[in-house]
Amino acid sequence: MALDLSSSAALESLAGQLGLSLETLIVVFIAVLLWKLIWYGLALFRTIEKKHKAWFVVLFAAVFLLNDLGILAILYLIITRKKKKKAKKEKKEEKLEKTSKKKK
Repeated sequence: MALDLSSSAALESLAGQLGLSLETLIVVFIAVLLWKLIWYGLALFRTIEKKHKAWFVVLFAAVFLLNDLGILAILYLIITRKKKKKAKKEKKEEKLEKTSKKKK
């Protein structure tokens, strides 16, 4: 049995209050859902890749409990990206130190 969204009074009322058509409301809802799933998917993938078990649990729970449009996932991705840049910088500095010691 297919769900007929056009007969839903609650959705039509919400769309009317927002000044949108029912079809536009559904498109916006799907876009927000995809936005959230993409960001959480990327963040969860990175937690698995970096073996951050605590972050995985937090983000996994947030997918179901929070309606934050993926902000928590985006923050995690930003935090871990900065650490990655610092690690690359430290590795470069170590290589420079090793090469300068070898030359002496």
